[in-house]
Amino acid sequence: MSQSEKNDTGSDRRDPSPSDTEEIRTRLDKMFEEYRDKLLRMIEIRLRPELRNQIDPVDILQEAFMEAYRQLRNHISEPKVSDLVWLRLIVGQQLIAFHRKYFLAQKRNVAREVSLASDNTLKSDVMSMSGILVGKLTAPSFAARRQELIIRMRECLEELNPADREILSLRHFEQLSNTETAEELNIAPNTASVRYMRALKKFREILIAHHLDELVE
Repeated sequence: MSQSEKNDTGSDRRDPSPSDTEEIRTRLDKMFEEYRDKLLRMIEIRLRPELRNQIDPVDILQEAFMEAYRQLRNHISEPKVSDLVWLRLIVGQQLIAFHRKYFLAQKRNVAREVSLASDNTLKSDVMSMSGILVGKLTAPSFAARRQELIIRMRECLEELNPADREILSLRHFEQLSNTETAEELNIAPNTASVRYMRALKKFREILIAHHLDELVE
């Protein structure tokens, strides 16, 4: 056996052949093609407002692709989650890295940097969620009040507890299925469904309490 077929500890290891590498790349291309829109929506919802003019979401997705390529063999050999949830984990790691880099470079908000360093995920951003909700309103009366409605919508979203806001983000904004949401949250599908309907009901009640009945579907 040649030296190239042994690792540093002397145990046998076969380096990936060109055909193996091409197969890995092809599989990853298909995964990103299938889930690209959902991953971009995830970035849109979870990217902090301070970075929106600094970072192109496609750049984050590209970094995630390269990291996924490095980890894909392990995912294939020992899959612990579905492809989508695995990709979302990697995208989340890249989002945290981009946020850290930005806040460290700007030397601002040390408390937030500590929070990011200890988190494994990024929370959904209420301003992004508000903008998307208001952006779907097409009546002229809504367009004239767009900024006011975004602020009021943000206030309503902030009244939700974090768990309710998160499941609304996953289902309604990031457009995950109930099964995908359940896997993301590590709960049973029927539990995810109940939580989503409960969060949706709470949000509608909050909108009505804020005299935003016109926004309740």
